[in-house]
Amino acid sequence: MLNEEVDDTEFFQQDFTTASDWELFNARLEEIFHEWKLSFGQTTFRKLAHHELASCRWNVARETIKFADVELQVVHYRAQLEPDRTEGSEPVEPVSGCQTFVDLLSIENDYCMAYGQRSDGDEDEQKLHPLAQWYGLREFVIVAPVKKSISNESRIRILMSSVHIAVSESSCDVPVFVQAMDKVQHVYLGVCESGPVRMSFDIVHLHLTPPTCKYLSGLLEVFKGKIGVAYVDPVAVSVRFTYQLARFVSGSFVSDKSVPFTEGWTGTDAVSLPFGVSIDPVSELIVHCTWPQVADNVVVDSQTYSDFDPLTAPLWSLRAQFEDTPVCYLADCLQEYLQISDSRRALTEYFSELAFGGNVPPIEGANPLDLLTESKIPRLSSVLPGRIVAPKAAPAKLEGPLNDEQLKDMLYYLFPDAQREPRWPYAASVTGPAEFDPLRIKSANADSLVHRLATLLALCNACFGGKRAVAQLWAEFAQEMRYRVERCIQIPG
Repeated sequence: MLNEEVDDTEFFQQDFTTASDWELFNARLEEIFHEWKLSFGQTTFRKLAHHELASCRWNVARETIKFADVELQVVHYRAQLEPDRTEGSEPVEPVSGCQTFVDLLSIENDYCMAYGQRSDGDEDEQKLHPLAQWYGLREFVIVAPVKKSISNESRIRILMSSVHIAVSESSCDVPVFVQAMDKVQHVYLGVCESGPVRMSFDIVHLHLTPPTCKYLSGLLEVFKGKIGVAYVDPVAVSVRFTYQLARFVSGSFVSDKSVPFTEGWTGTDAVSLPFGVSIDPVSELIVHCTWPQVADNVVVDSQTYSDFDPLTAPLWSLRAQFEDTPVCYLADCLQEYLQISDSRRALTEYFSELAFGGNVPPIEGANPLDLLTESKIPRLSSVLPGRIVAPKAAPAKLEGPLNDEQLKDMLYYLFPDAQREPRWPYAASVTGPAEFDPLRIKSANADSLVHRLATLLALCNACFGGKRAVAQLWAEFAQEMRYRVERCIQIPG
């Protein structure tokens, strides 16, 4: 029995020389850190200016890797800082050491908020990240799942151990974070190593805030307990109270939309395009009351008493959040007016009586070539006293959205010399000769005839019936201009 040969194929043999999925993931993570040149960081750098992270652009690089059946995305955020932010200011001395530690100890970007997003680039990438807002970091790396969030504690620990190994092996001094739990909770666990120092970033997400953590005294006890040693020196803290007003009720702003040449409009008012908004564009107001760098042994903040009275805060700031797409009268008026330039419809499509060959009474001077070719010697029929000449037919009246009173006032506004006492006379600077300006070859002077005509056409398009009202005013304006040119009448403006 002892001499029988044993078949080795019946036993499981594991090849320990083959790399596992976990080792491949760690190697790929280290390779990405080397490709992004995160090893040993920068030798010298400058300090951040006040709230510079909120106004600068961000450079974002992405790589996708897999760990077992989970697809992860490694994202590198780096702020693009300008070399000199202000002209004429003294140059900032470069700082050496770990860039992350300097940013964490700086107070210039405390309570940093993104006051406005840029339209260039991806909106999500240019938005201020919560990690930059909380810690004031100018550069960091995030490892986040692509699809499902990581909520299993064992998976989070395995992923964090991989990050620790990759950071240590690649000598990366840029903080690396792992996004855990649900993405809307913004829970990031991270690590940063620089030389012999390792810093851990931990976040605890609570559904309900404990009563002791609602005040400064309770929060200090929590942080002092994390240190592990007795800490008796005073702690410098910054406190901010935020008050938000989102419903204005009776205090909301309502602008009066006054349209010229309508009922209730006095002729003494200036003729201008509609300006204002239909609803209040301010969606909410946020007031911040801040106490920067206060020693904890100077103030008291507990459940029974608090020294933090908003009226005594040394620093106040106000932020206004606006609607994404407010309804603005002037913007809508100009956008609709610019669309007319792309219209290919002719004037005769709005008024068929202006069509050539139409069955309409003849208009005086319908053929302008007759005035050029007509002989200067009067015809016999025109000088005979007994000759009965048929009266000339009046020009055809265009029926459109504008009534006679509105059309008359608009023509008086364009040609004020038609009235004995003009209500809207042109200024002397407009009627007089103007200096030649090569930068204004294609632009009209303010309050000139062309300027007034463009204003009226935009008003007709926005408030008096659209393109048909524009066509009606244009036809009347062209007829008046033709009448003045044929009779050598001066054109004002």
